[in-house]
Amino acid sequence: MDRESLADVVQSLPDAVVVVDRMGGVRWSNGAATRLLGRPPEELAGTNVVDLVHPDDVELARVAFTGVRRRVVGNPLELRLRDEERGKLVEVVAADLVGAGAVGDLVLVLRDLTERRRRQVAGAEVERFRNLIRNAASVILLVRPTGEVEAASAAVTRVLGHEPDLVESRPLAELVVERDRPVLAAALRRALEAPEHSHGPATVELSMQRGDSRDTVDFELSIVNLVDDPTVGGLVVSGQDISQLRAAQTALDGTATLDPLTDLPNRTALCHRLERCLDDPKTAVIFLDLDGFKPINDRLGTEVGDQLLRLLGDRLRQSVRRADFVARYGGDEFVVVARTEHDRDLEKLSQRLVRAIEHPTDLAVGAIRLSASVGLARPYPQDTPETILARADTAMYTAKIHSEGLSQVVTG
Repeated sequence: MDRESLADVVQSLPDAVVVVDRMGGVRWSNGAATRLLGRPPEELAGTNVVDLVHPDDVELARVAFTGVRRRVVGNPLELRLRDEERGKLVEVVAADLVGAGAVGDLVLVLRDLTERRRRQVAGAEVERFRNLIRNAASVILLVRPTGEVEAASAAVTRVLGHEPDLVESRPLAELVVERDRPVLAAALRRALEAPEHSHGPATVELSMQRGDSRDTVDFELSIVNLVDDPTVGGLVVSGQDISQLRAAQTALDGTATLDPLTDLPNRTALCHRLERCLDDPKTAVIFLDLDGFKPINDRLGTEVGDQLLRLLGDRLRQSVRRADFVARYGGDEFVVVARTEHDRDLEKLSQRLVRAIEHPTDLAVGAIRLSASVGLARPYPQDTPETILARADTAMYTAKIHSEGLSQVVTG
C-alpha cells in the first residue's frame, strides 16, 4: 500500500492517530486527532507531543515513549491531556516504526476514555448509593421518575411487612391504600415538576398497606427530586410511621376538633382534612347555608334553633357516602368534602344534600322546612384550605342572592 492510500485509511479511523519524530515533534495527525485534541493538523504540526499531556503525567509519558523503542509496540497507557484540552483521559498505544516502511516514525494511537471512565465511576457511585439505601435503618425508597421502586431499605420489612426484593420494580402506588393513590400521584408529580432542591421535599400523609394483610399504617412521606443527580437518577422517598402520633394527637385534641352542638367535625378539623386532599383534583368542596334559619331562630328561640341544627347535621351525615366528610363550618353553615369522578356526580350529591335539608323536620313546635343555598369548588394549583373554602363560600353567596329561601313553620 502506498503512502497516500495508507493516509486515507488512517484518516477514516475513529481513534486519533498522531505521527511524531524521534524527538516527539508532531509530523502528521488524522481527523479524529483534531476532534480529540481540539487543534487542526497545521496547528499540531511541530508541537512536541509531551506538551499535550497533563503536567502531572509528563514524566510517565516520557518513560513510556522511551520504552516503546525497546518493544516496537508499547503497553497501553492511560494519560490525562492538558486542562486546555478539556482535561480528557485517553488511552495511548505507541508503535515504533522509525525506519520502517512508508511511515518511518513513532506512531501514537489515542482513544478517548473520558465518558467510559465517567460511566464506570458513576456506576460505582450509584451502586454504593443503592447499598446505603438498602441498609438504612429507616424506610427509604429510591423511586424512578415513572413511579417504580428501584431500591428499598430493609426497614420496609420491619415497618410495613414487605420483603425489599419483592418491593423493588413494583409501582410505589401498590404499597399505598387505593383511596390515597391519587394523593401520592399528585405529590410525585409535584416533586418532579419542582426544580431540584428549590422548595424542599414534597410531603404527603397517607395510609400504606402492611404486607398482604388488610392492615394499614399511617405514614408521612417526604419526596426529594434527585433525578438530575447522576448518582441517584430518581426520587428519594423517606417515610415515617405516624400512626402513634395520630393516635396521640386525636387523644389530645379530643373535642377540640368537634363541634360541641352537632358532634360533627368543626372548622379546624375541616381544614386538616382539606390539607390532606387538596392535591387530588377530584376533591370537591360543597358549601351549604341554611336559607331562612335566622328568622326561625329569632322567632322560636335558640333552643329550637340548636335542636334543628343537630337534626339537620345528622341528616347530612346520613346522606353522604362513608368516605365523604361533613363538618359544621359555623352558625347555620355546613361543608361537605367529597371525591367525585365527574361534575355530574358532584351535582347529584349536592342535590341529595339539598333534599335532605328541605325535608320537613318535626319538632315539638311543629314541622319546620328549610331550603339551602349551595356553592361548589374544586381545588386549583397552590390552593390552601382557606382559599378553596373562600371560593366555595362565594359561589354559595352568589347562589343565595339569585334564589328565594323557603322557611315555613306548620303548627300542630
